[in-house]
Amino acid sequence: MNDLIKPFPTKIRINDEIYEINPDFKNCLRIIKAYEDKELTIQEKHFIMLTLLYKKIPDDIEQAILKGIKFLNCGEESNKDTSILPRIYSFNHDAKYIYSAMNQTHSIDLNEEKIHWWRFVSLFLDIGDNTFFSKIVNLRQKKFRGKLSKDERKLFVESREILDLNYQTEDSEEVSEFMKIFNGGDDSKTPKET
Repeated sequence: MNDLIKPFPTKIRINDEIYEINPDFKNCLRIIKAYEDKELTIQEKHFIMLTLLYKKIPDDIEQAILKGIKFLNCGEESNKDTSILPRIYSFNHDAKYIYSAMNQTHSIDLNEEKIHWWRFVSLFLDIGDNTFFSKIVNLRQKKFRGKLSKDERKLFVESREILDLNYQTEDSEEVSEFMKIFNGGDDSKTPKET
């Protein structure tokens, strides 16, 4: 599909039926967050995608999942094994830096705007090099290639909670123990987000 000619899709055809979808970027980010959640089963992840993306869940669940994933990939087939690629950003971990970069580069307030997922992805891929987010991504890429300078390695260690997507705070065991006590001995419960 040529994004310059046709409007972004708001419906998905499955077999001979057309299903309306919710293509807002915030909705799609919630779906991606679910797929990144290691505590959810693949069935739970698919269920979340189906209920958030489709306004009415299609009868052909298998096709709905495949077409839903294709929609999230902006119309591209998902044939690549991305599990071997290093992650250089996270919509969850880097949210405030992405928000700022989108505002700085495109003058878009993501909190105020309703944006189609495909438009969001296009704008996201064109975030300016002079943003803090781009500098973070650049440092992560250099780290994965083993190309960090001595000063950059020092910066990476000092700012680990920002730069390292896999960073766990030293007190994570203490936090886990706190959550266990907070939840009356059950550390599987987490407080609701505000």
